[in-house]
Amino acid sequence: MAKLTAAKINKLNKALDKKRKIYILEDNDEVNISVEFKESLVEKVIMDYISILEKINSAPVITDELLRGTAGILHLFILREFSDVPMIPKTNDDIQKLVDVTHALYDTGIMEAVIEGFDHEQVQKVYSKLDASSKRAGELMGELAFKQTIENTQEEEKEETLSDGI
Repeated sequence: MAKLTAAKINKLNKALDKKRKIYILEDNDEVNISVEFKESLVEKVIMDYISILEKINSAPVITDELLRGTAGILHLFILREFSDVPMIPKTNDDIQKLVDVTHALYDTGIMEAVIEGFDHEQVQKVYSKLDASSKRAGELMGELAFKQTIENTQEEEKEETLSDGI
């Protein structure tokens, strides 16, 4: 058995940076895509997506167009992290811009072509991680709501006890 070394870790990590070229659209436009999805980047995609959903959820007004547009943002984030497709914003500051770029990539067929170019198992990593994160986030939210209900009930009981004693 060999001892795990920093050099070996770096070599393994470097192996995950492999890219391959795919050709899309009628002009056979070249796009470089990741062969394997790094777990850290899969996690980033999920956190970015959940962050966008939270921003939208807390917005005072949610238009139907914005809501419909968010469905494709997950694929946009996959392209952002695992391909060199241009135009994709590097930040999540402007949700409407993300939606607009998502629509442009879907409408032109680029989104579908690139997503299909990835290894299916790699894309499935993102869906699986999102599913697991969603379930855990739901559990946490349920637990927090339950704790809040208990705290509110205890606070109300204290107030009633104090008012009864006065």
